[in-house]
Amino acid sequence: MQPIRLAVCLSTMLVAPAASLAAQQSDYSVSPFVSFLPATGRSPLGGLALTLSGAPGFAFRVSGRTALRNTYAGGFGSGTFLPPWGADADAMVPLSGRPFGAFNRSAATFVFVGFGVAGADSAGSRVASKNWSYGIGTILPLGSLADIFADSRWRMSRFVLPTASPRPVRTKELRFGLTFHRR
Repeated sequence: MQPIRLAVCLSTMLVAPAASLAAQQSDYSVSPFVSFLPATGRSPLGGLALTLSGAPGFAFRVSGRTALRNTYAGGFGSGTFLPPWGADADAMVPLSGRPFGAFNRSAATFVFVGFGVAGADSAGSRVASKNWSYGIGTILPLGSLADIFADSRWRMSRFVLPTASPRPVRTKELRFGLTFHRR
């Protein structure tokens, strides 16, 4: 399956349940963000996340990202190149501070685990890979309707445990952004 079709299918599968949950729940947020891959030195990725809070203590986040700068633009050849892109679906649980969906405005720390897909052009062909990830983050309130957040994600290149032998490639991603709430 081509990467674009895969992204459309994945987005459809994730957005339909998310829309259903949004209609039933009273708390959702939209978060523009920038993410960095420190080990690669590539240009930062920009993205957008939608977080749905169900019962206090649990949230579901879907996000998409793409390179802010297409390093292949203006390159040799007449082909069209896609900048690196990706999508994730995460389950989030708070460790401290306010639970998701709570109305009090205090700092919170959370953990998450999820799966994703990423794609890019490689040697003239489009490549997409599936992965899973886990991480930790923090939320700091800016006011009644906005927060700033930061999270650190470790992305596994294959669907195996981090302790598997041979050990899969693990990359680190840092994400920073603003969260806007609807209440």
